[in-house]
Amino acid sequence: MPLILLSRFVNIAVAGLLAVWLIRGVQAMDAVYGADSPARRILGCIYGAIALASVLALGIYAVYGRDSHLVWLTTVLFSLQIIYKLMTAPVVGLGHPVARANLAISVLHIASLLILLR
Repeated sequence: MPLILLSRFVNIAVAGLLAVWLIRGVQAMDAVYGADSPARRILGCIYGAIALASVLALGIYAVYGRDSHLVWLTTVLFSLQIIYKLMTAPVVGLGHPVARANLAISVLHIASLLILLR
């Protein structure tokens, strides 16, 4: 479970921080995500949902342990994240910092899923 917990904390830290920065229109994000726009703020909401789902999963784990709800939530969320994160590489190219970060997080989530589902 430690790797899965690490995946959750990475989601909370990375997606949670990005959500706040994107929704608030922080200028430091312009170079990577483009100018502040409704689309960028919607992306921030998606990142926020990922962070909140990870908080929910930690709560489920704290109360119920490794039950079917945790396995289901983790499988769905990590699978969706892996798919969209891997898709960013061919769409924006590996030279883009978000694509590289997404690949790193995908590797972590793939390893977590493999451990969870074995």
